[in-house]
Amino acid sequence: MKKIGFLTIGLLLLSGCADKVQNKYNRYEPVYTDYATFRTPPVFESPRNIDNTSQIYINGDYFFIVETDKGIHFIDNSNSSSPSNIGFLEVDGCTGLSIRGSSMYVNSFIDLIVLDITTIHHPVEIARIQDAFPMAVPTMEKSYPVATIDKNEGVVTSWKIKQVKEKADDYTMWWNNCWNCGFESTDPLVTFDANSGSASAPTGTAGSITKFSILNDYLYVMDGFSLKPFDIANATSPVEKTEVGIWGNVETLFPYENYLFMGTPSGMLVYSVVNPEYPTYVSQISHARGCDPVVVQDDFAYVTVRSGGPCGGSVNQLDVIDVSDMSSPILVAEFEMKNPHGLGISGNRLFVCDGNAGLKVFDAANPVNCGNNLLETFNNVKAIDVIPLNGLLMMIGEDGIYQYDYSNESDVQLISTFNF
Repeated sequence: MKKIGFLTIGLLLLSGCADKVQNKYNRYEPVYTDYATFRTPPVFESPRNIDNTSQIYINGDYFFIVETDKGIHFIDNSNSSSPSNIGFLEVDGCTGLSIRGSSMYVNSFIDLIVLDITTIHHPVEIARIQDAFPMAVPTMEKSYPVATIDKNEGVVTSWKIKQVKEKADDYTMWWNNCWNCGFESTDPLVTFDANSGSASAPTGTAGSITKFSILNDYLYVMDGFSLKPFDIANATSPVEKTEVGIWGNVETLFPYENYLFMGTPSGMLVYSVVNPEYPTYVSQISHARGCDPVVVQDDFAYVTVRSGGPCGGSVNQLDVIDVSDMSSPILVAEFEMKNPHGLGISGNRLFVCDGNAGLKVFDAANPVNCGNNLLETFNNVKAIDVIPLNGLLMMIGEDGIYQYDYSNESDVQLISTFNF
């Protein structure tokens, strides 16, 4: 009887402890801005220090540096040997931009904004499509779960990290609260336009790491797992069209002729925009898991596959893909790299940003053998992305913008550095 009594008391004690057991974890709590305040037109301010770069964009004599979630730095590059910081456009939730004529398209968390930049020192908001990107949220640095978002409270414009203590009623408690572990910002990344030759107006140009793209009279934006077309035939008044579901987590868009090339962690997708309002699937080709910007010229696509970062994987290489038949792309060559990021192609020159291994210049006259024809390496910078344009190469590095003259293909020269 004594043993039974002791056992009963022990079980009761254990039961009491179980009732008090708590799971502790950190999670993101939304910080809201009311809709009226959030939709106050962006303000152009005096130049700021550049602290947290995201993307770069070229338009005429100016380039623009995006500071994630904060806004855009305007740089006068009329003298490319000595660029000048002229001002900062504060845009909450901005991750990039595109330009058609005098209209600048900027994402601001859930909205798409159009600004008139005719007077470069005085950009003016002229249109806004509200809730164009309803899933967009601020960037997150940790893989914490996210508290429930109440859109009635306003727009989520930042996060606060809170330690949560909850009674462990059963084993599903953590799972129920970690449904969004590893969740990434769904802000569209606005960074690349093709010079499409549209009769309406010229476009600017950006690098290869992109989720925004202009092709002819349409602006295409990746929003989560959807591709959203906007008719910009009237550049100052975009019209939102029906979104198209895309299989896979698209990281980058590259427009070429009547096609959109999409980079995903597991391969490249090809979509036709012959009907620009409704892009349609054409083909795909798989590769080892990794981040993969894509650029295309003539019959070949060039893809860098990078390990680490948000994409995972362990492969670092340059792939060359024959796309002469868009319905059946074929991998024709692969070359080992250190940790490749963005890339660009211009004529017979292929420029690859190989991370800490620097900027590499290859002879791509024979695309199938380009990776064996390294012409030059600039290894004094961590190279992230490039824009080759009319003999001027702009490269964004970890610590600044580097400009090179490649008009003489056999002698690429550094002409300026713009430090962050």
